[in-house]
Amino acid sequence: MTNLDKIELIKSLDKADMASYILALPAQIEEAVKKMEKIAVPDDWEKIENVCLVGMGGSATAGALLANLPELDRKVPMMVIRGYELPNWVNKNSLVIIVSHSGQTKETISAFKYAAAREVKIFVIAERGLLEKMGECEGALVFDYDTIASPRAALGFQFGAIFSLLKKIKLIDYNTTPALAILKKLNQELNPKVLTEKNLAKNLAYFCFDHLPVIISSGILKSVAWRWKTQLNENAKSFAFTEILPECLHNAVAGFDWPVRFRNDFVYLILTNSFDSPESQNKTEVFRNILEEKNIAYELIEATGEDVLSQKLSLVILGDWASYYLALLNGVDPTPVETIEKAKS
Repeated sequence: MTNLDKIELIKSLDKADMASYILALPAQIEEAVKKMEKIAVPDDWEKIENVCLVGMGGSATAGALLANLPELDRKVPMMVIRGYELPNWVNKNSLVIIVSHSGQTKETISAFKYAAAREVKIFVIAERGLLEKMGECEGALVFDYDTIASPRAALGFQFGAIFSLLKKIKLIDYNTTPALAILKKLNQELNPKVLTEKNLAKNLAYFCFDHLPVIISSGILKSVAWRWKTQLNENAKSFAFTEILPECLHNAVAGFDWPVRFRNDFVYLILTNSFDSPESQNKTEVFRNILEEKNIAYELIEATGEDVLSQKLSLVILGDWASYYLALLNGVDPTPVETIEKAKS
């Protein structure tokens, strides 16, 4: 597909209607937040000393987004676990948030067993499956939701549930209202009916088409950049990589010269936010200058909104739409991930 403004062609490729799930992100968050209002949380959960957020693939994204906050806003340490085991320091004063869309993820079930054996406080998020049943048997707090969406397309349910829990136990003090308004506005600007000339996501897809995207981020956008990478992988079936500033100025930039043929293959997407320190913002400029000196293509992409959640989620949904349109340009259905299913079997 070469024309992203032909709605009928879009519908013919998007057989499972991934577009509807991208549009549903704000509604999913609202639904989860509303449901969490009715769930009672034990009083002693306000005394937790650290948090582990466990998940794999798309089911890890919500936790990663909420663990990746401005340093001064973190009231307790938060760690994202993408694997079978928990750190040795997890104990009865820890909160372990375990997310598995299917409820059957082997790594996540293993981590649950570690948590249960250490008598930690456990919050399970699952759409169905064994994990939900195990959580109920162990007396964990369980949040379930109902959707036929793929894990990465159920982000809003998982994000809303984790956000609400962290707010209830006073580990964060944010408000979703501004972010939800921005998400709804961006959906109006980025959906398939909006022509390419006025649609930033479509333009980014054309920019990435037949190239290797590298997403650059810093501060609160490190988790957002990972979401971009994985959405480009899963939706567009495309290579994609991510680098973090200022770290990549200490290594990655030394590799821009060779092989020479790659210089025209890579394109850089630099995600920016207003919560970075002046020092970090300066490093972004340094990185841009190096790309220009090396004649390497890049796009500077600014977050929208005035608060942390707005800036993070505004770029999440932009990346979701961009990966969706790149899938169409690649001539593939955004939803199936046959190679992943084979790897998990």
